[in-house]
Amino acid sequence: MKNPIIYTYSILYSTFPAFTDKLPYVSAILEREDGTKFPSLLEGFNEGMEVEIGQEAKFLGMDENGQEIYSL
Repeated sequence: MKNPIIYTYSILYSTFPAFTDKLPYVSAILEREDGTKFPSLLEGFNEGMEVEIGQEAKFLGMDENGQEIYSL
């Protein structure tokens, strides 16, 4: 299985209380090889990093809730 690519994204600098410890972070729509798209937060963003549409997102594993975790 190939890693998905970034279809579109936003870099967030403000958010609600549950995510303030992650600021800034990338919220993205990722696209799998078969064309299906899904939302994801991308781990590993640091201020000044380049993020591009078409960039590969790396699969890190599953969280405690069974959700897939991706990184830049």
